[in-house]
Amino acid sequence: MLRIEDGKQLNFHSLLYHNIPENHILKIIDSAISFDYINERLADRYCKNFGRPAKEPKLIMKLLTIQRLYELSDVQLIDETNVNLAYMWFIGINPGDPLPHPSLLSKFRTMRLNETELDDIITEIVRQCVEKGIIPEENGASIDVTHILANTTKKVPERVMKHLAKKIFKAMGKTDYEIPDYTQIEDHNEAKRVMKEYLEDVITQSDDRAEEEAKMARKVLDSPLFIEQKGIRSLADMDARVGYKSKTESFFGYKMEYALTTEGRLITAVGVHDGAYVDGLDFEGLYELSKKAGIDIESVYGDKAYFRKAILDKLKEDGVKAYIPVSAASYQINEELYSYCKDSDQWVCVRGNRTISKKLYVSKRKDIGEYKTHEYAFAKEECEGCPLRNECIKKAKTKAKKLRVSINATEYYEHSQWAKTEAFIEEYKKRAAIEWKNAELKRFHGLVRARGYGIRSVSTQAKLTAIAVNLKRIANLVSTKKLDTQQVVTQMEFNNGPDTSVISFFYTVSWPNSAVYNVFGEISDSGYISAGICCISIVEYALFDVFE
Repeated sequence: MLRIEDGKQLNFHSLLYHNIPENHILKIIDSAISFDYINERLADRYCKNFGRPAKEPKLIMKLLTIQRLYELSDVQLIDETNVNLAYMWFIGINPGDPLPHPSLLSKFRTMRLNETELDDIITEIVRQCVEKGIIPEENGASIDVTHILANTTKKVPERVMKHLAKKIFKAMGKTDYEIPDYTQIEDHNEAKRVMKEYLEDVITQSDDRAEEEAKMARKVLDSPLFIEQKGIRSLADMDARVGYKSKTESFFGYKMEYALTTEGRLITAVGVHDGAYVDGLDFEGLYELSKKAGIDIESVYGDKAYFRKAILDKLKEDGVKAYIPVSAASYQINEELYSYCKDSDQWVCVRGNRTISKKLYVSKRKDIGEYKTHEYAFAKEECEGCPLRNECIKKAKTKAKKLRVSINATEYYEHSQWAKTEAFIEEYKKRAAIEWKNAELKRFHGLVRARGYGIRSVSTQAKLTAIAVNLKRIANLVSTKKLDTQQVVTQMEFNNGPDTSVISFFYTVSWPNSAVYNVFGEISDSGYISAGICCISIVEYALFDVFE
């Protein structure tokens, strides 16, 4: 049963909270972001009228925030909170009040939180920042992928099949069995064949006691990717997959794809996938979540993996600038030899010759299915006597050059030309901030490796880490703006008269709306202060008097 307290009565020991400095990160976070919406969002996860009173979701969520901020285990978190005044103040309890058992944190993550709730929390935090002016509404979005190592090691298919057989025998209560020693077989393919046949025999001989284990073993064997070592590689974490950082460097685990604002550097959306995920497939989901947070996206920044027609078309439809470099895999045109004329739909070679015909070709490929290309042909008369014929046509027997390009090549050409401009190159530098964020997530908040097993556990870890990193960044932004609101006194003069001493002061104040104010006034020995504020940009004037 969820019982939400409107206000908590503080006891005598709460006076100790006065020792917490005002510039403590948790105090700044609490003043900038309201967590009340968490109780409302998770209320339907609790029984309204029956059961023992539960701990408030807001309290547990704040504990999880502290955990990800300071990289603590569940037990360490509770132990630290018991002795840390700032932690107690942040979660809203009195010194000495009982804290939840560490196991409750695990139950909250698995039973109360899911993908939707965590997405909504990230969205709400960003929305509050936009509403309060912490970050601008009109903003850019950088999108990137970072890898997360699985909390286990990858195994060869032979070893996986050996463990599957053991699970079946254990469920049946058998202890006297003999499994082939695949390590003695030199041929790797032969070893896989022997273990597969053995496991199939074990499945056939299994009874009702091992029904679930036999089903799991059959499911693994039926996957065509398993024997090719592209599927399940561990029974401890059956969702993790092998992915590649480069052509030669692989990893075993997951990929986290997320969007980051260019102004303010807040994470607006997070998606977690297995290691074999192809970057950019979930772009639209992240894009829509970012807009849901109140961000008016003006430009998108990504690496070559996001150079896709679907992404470029979506951004063009919404009037968003795509600062994405051209991918050679999608656009294979030697622009030193050929250029495209959009008005006449012709390709022009470096010698000024133009194509005279265009044909559509449709072929089928195993990896992508139907594949369409355009073939542009140059005139035979112009190609036969061309001095660059050997470089262009090389050893081909055709008399005229035939340029076969992707069906989207003409659209990509315009983007390719724009990507070479100084304006594009300079603006694209903003994407570098997302690499800093990758390092922060991994080095300081433990996202280099999964803490649990399975894609749901890793997704929860990644999104909670994103929430904590966002709150840390918000505290930094708010602190910076507070420092900017009043700078050091730039000029002070002491005027000593016969009867009174007057201090004249003048300094500059920079407010969050970027307007600049000049503040000036006088302080006399009687304690009377007179001052005025003049806004240079808006030409407003106000006087105020302060009495001590």
